[in-house]
Amino acid sequence: MSTETTSAHQPRRWRVWLVLSLLVNALLGWWLWRAQPLAPPPEPQATSEAVVLRTPGGRLEVAELKQVETFEVSRDHQVLGVPVGSTFSRIRVPAHYRSHVELAPEWTVRVRPDGSVRVIAPRLRPSLPVAIDTARMEKESRGLWSMFTGPEQMAALEKSITASLARKAATAPMLGRQREAARATVAEFVRKWLMTQTEWKPLAGKKVEVLFADEPIDTLDADCGGVPGCAAARLSAVGL
Repeated sequence: MSTETTSAHQPRRWRVWLVLSLLVNALLGWWLWRAQPLAPPPEPQATSEAVVLRTPGGRLEVAELKQVETFEVSRDHQVLGVPVGSTFSRIRVPAHYRSHVELAPEWTVRVRPDGSVRVIAPRLRPSLPVAIDTARMEKESRGLWSMFTGPEQMAALEKSITASLARKAATAPMLGRQREAARATVAEFVRKWLMTQTEWKPLAGKKVEVLFADEPIDTLDADCGGVPGCAAARLSAVGL
């Protein structure tokens, strides 16, 4: 009879431990959620207000590069010093990098002995902020506590995108990937604008070569007679 009693209590004990386990997990989740710092209330946004800013001297957009960027962050969680899992968040979004040259600085234009035109344009610069396609943005959060910590972590990750893209847009590799397209655009601009001016019309149809002020200085030195440092002095004098 004692054996039958013990056997009858086994399922009951299992159910008790299951309920206790679920209760403990729920309490840990609630405590972890309460332990997260409260996000500051959003600042009030003005409605129906637009500010139009003039670009001094103007700029010429010369190239665009589109690619999908991925942003990730992982956060480990502890309760009383004991690891209880982590939350992983990821955002994938198409980014549109654009570059431009300023129209205000002086552009150096030289007619070469073969009749072609060599142009040294201002340095290639990133156009900021980098545009993103929010309609195609993909978000993902996973982990044991993602239900509680995922939304806040995702919001912080999304907020960091603008600054991260701006830093990347200004790097030499990113500008380098746009340089040849930018060179072709500047050459087209020179042919369609400069060559229509009266004094340049005799050169219409001639080959146009373009250099930028931020290209290797030895390339620019070769263009001003091969004297070391001559390009740096010239560019400094005209503010390129």
